[in-house]
Amino acid sequence: MAAEKLIHVKLEYEDAIQSKKNILSLEMGLLKIIQTIKEYHELRSKEFELKIKLYRHIKTLLTEIRRLQKNLPKLEIPKILKKPETKEIIPKEKHYEESIESQLREIQEKLNSLGTNNF
Repeated sequence: MAAEKLIHVKLEYEDAIQSKKNILSLEMGLLKIIQTIKEYHELRSKEFELKIKLYRHIKTLLTEIRRLQKNLPKLEIPKILKKPETKEIIPKEKHYEESIESQLREIQEKLNSLGTNNF
């Protein structure tokens, strides 16, 4: 350090106070961020514990359901009461490639063949 030359910077009193205020507000903001991160970690650990409890409850419920299904008699519906399976018929869509004028002509011809007046 002996070889280095020290340089001193003079600050005005107001600038020094403003700089201290800025540093303190920055430090306060960082402390709030650290506090928020700690709260987040606590909430995540609580969430993890609750998920483990939920998983255990679901696992016990599944074992109980399987045990019940194994012990309960199976229901058999007589053939008479069974509904026959019907396949649902989906009508195919008609694609009209004709122009509007040709469709109007066809309707006009049908009206003429029925003997109604032209509109």
